[in-house]
Amino acid sequence: MWISFIFTFVNFNCHSLQSPIFRSSAMHIPSSLSTSVLGWASMFSQSAVIEESDVQVTLNPFYPSFPLKFRPVVIWHGLGDNYNSSSINRTISVIKESHPDIFAHPIYVDVDPDEDEKRTLFGDANKQIELVCEQLQEIPELARGFDAIGFSQGGLLLRGLVERCPEISINNLITFGSPHMGISDISLCDDTKDWICKRRNALLKSQIWLDSIQQTFLPASYFRDLAQYDKYVFHSHFLADVNNELVDHFNSTYRKNLNSLNKLVMIKFNKDSTLVPKESAWFGELDPETGDVVDFDKTTLYLEDLIGLRELHFSGKLEFLDVDEDHMKIPQELLVMIVQRYIGGIVF
Repeated sequence: MWISFIFTFVNFNCHSLQSPIFRSSAMHIPSSLSTSVLGWASMFSQSAVIEESDVQVTLNPFYPSFPLKFRPVVIWHGLGDNYNSSSINRTISVIKESHPDIFAHPIYVDVDPDEDEKRTLFGDANKQIELVCEQLQEIPELARGFDAIGFSQGGLLLRGLVERCPEISINNLITFGSPHMGISDISLCDDTKDWICKRRNALLKSQIWLDSIQQTFLPASYFRDLAQYDKYVFHSHFLADVNNELVDHFNSTYRKNLNSLNKLVMIKFNKDSTLVPKESAWFGELDPETGDVVDFDKTTLYLEDLIGLRELHFSGKLEFLDVDEDHMKIPQELLVMIVQRYIGGIVF
């Protein structure tokens, strides 16, 4: 497939390192969640903002006149967003501008958009992955495989889906600002002197390891502070498992399943003030003593190849991109490039 397109200038970099199941039900929010916890919804919103520009996407004059079958794509939105939002619909429109007639499926955990959005905050990551695994198997158009885009939290959940749901086949997985190595702190306060924000964050962190919080407050299930690593491996209900960091259990199928990917493409936002640390989007972490960044290939996750990251790296399947924007502020030029390069391969 030949497609030409014109970019206006945008500052982003590509680092390629080579060597329907419809369900709707009311959700119970436990009383143990204080109003301070509810405040995280507004401060940790992950809705994608596609910044419009004068980018023109035109079909090559030698584009075949016969119908083409594009590999389908699924999209999993982030926290504070829903499957039928303007940002998700805009993303699908951009994809279809490059790949006419492509089948695109926005993932949901509830058909009611408002309830779907609520469950990005109050939900169980493990149950959501189980539900989506069943959902995607019920869609005939996805039976031969598909590409996947995950925005922030949605990218981490998609990675968990790859590891846990071998019944589906994901070709390229693209994640935007996703907390692959978790979050080690609550979103930064805009004002360093904002004591209300700081007290709220401290209260949230003090409750983070409670089972009631881990099972019902979805972002808590990927909280990972190396200064509290022992608590993390014993109390994390999600991330410690999909990262194969549990003390008494190692799942070798996670490594096998992740290596079934053709490409794992990770986009980091260099000015990210929501994802802490922002390097988590590239499987990086922060040294708890020095605060220095530990690159992905210096982490235990990589060195011991706990989930197959090192094998993906040696196979040339990892690609690292970054953009000089805040969390989930996506220049249209970048999205077009991602779509052109990684989405919608022709299926014969």
